[in-house]
Amino acid sequence: MPQRVYNCETLVCLKLFQVTLSDAEFVSLPSLKTMHLEYIEFPNEATFETLVLCSPVLECLKIVVASDDEKVFRVHSRSLKRLTFERVSPFLFDSAGVVIDAPRLCFLNINDNISKSVIIHKLESNAVLQISLLGIVRLEEFDDEFFDDIYEVIVSSKISNIHKFLHGISMARSMKICRGTLKIMCHYSKLEPFPQFSNMSYLDITLYPRDFKWLPAFLESFPNLKYLALVMVCDDRKGGFSEDIDQVSFSSVPECLLSSLEFVELIAPVQYDVELKLVKYLLKNSAVLEKLILRLASYNSRRDYMLKKLLKIPRVSTKCKVVIL
Repeated sequence: MPQRVYNCETLVCLKLFQVTLSDAEFVSLPSLKTMHLEYIEFPNEATFETLVLCSPVLECLKIVVASDDEKVFRVHSRSLKRLTFERVSPFLFDSAGVVIDAPRLCFLNINDNISKSVIIHKLESNAVLQISLLGIVRLEEFDDEFFDDIYEVIVSSKISNIHKFLHGISMARSMKICRGTLKIMCHYSKLEPFPQFSNMSYLDITLYPRDFKWLPAFLESFPNLKYLALVMVCDDRKGGFSEDIDQVSFSSVPECLLSSLEFVELIAPVQYDVELKLVKYLLKNSAVLEKLILRLASYNSRRDYMLKKLLKIPRVSTKCKVVIL
């Protein structure tokens, strides 16, 4: 890339793809508002950091990192509003990490299975998050029996990093998390108090039926939640019907069900009775629920059976509507 690009007063949008950058002695991009950097070869960590620091009005930043890049990416910006960060790789690196210090950030999408440390210093109080983090605890490829034996030990060894990350995002308004991130958070909560996400009104979680056991305790950290979306996927590694999964029980009722939860959307394959048990639990305990949307898989042989059962479930909220799609 020409050196003059590093010092362009009128440049508003910069999008680079598979470019090798040289070490810049001086950077000044006073008008740059949008920057996309995909599969860029940086000479060092300081070059990326300087590009962001020397873009004083930057609002939108997208970074897609090459699979063999183990750098620590530091994003320091007083103006940044939207950040997308993606680093997915089959390789393991001990040094990879992400540091985000952007107090005006209102949208963060991070998909990273490499970074051992993800530090977020501060977010805007109404921030929207989409998070898939597995690098902190890289165990997603193992079965759950293996998780249960060693997961807490691994999470314990990373507890300081997880603590910093959770407290950094605790002021967010909306969050979407993958199943692996949910597991990390739930195992952390068994070791240390989970922070309260008091601003959170929207939560979207992808999970297996066996993960339902975590939900009541997990939702205790979202006392003002209004919208809950659960995307339930079958665990193909187990295959078929599992009696152990259908033994999952719900022993407590979080505050959000009693006082704030108004909308629930369940995307379910309807493979196990525990899914019906979850719907029953939500309808019987969500005092202010206005609508529950259940999206069933049309191909499943248990669909008609589930529909008949659903219509018989009592609802504690008199204004609740159940929509089955």
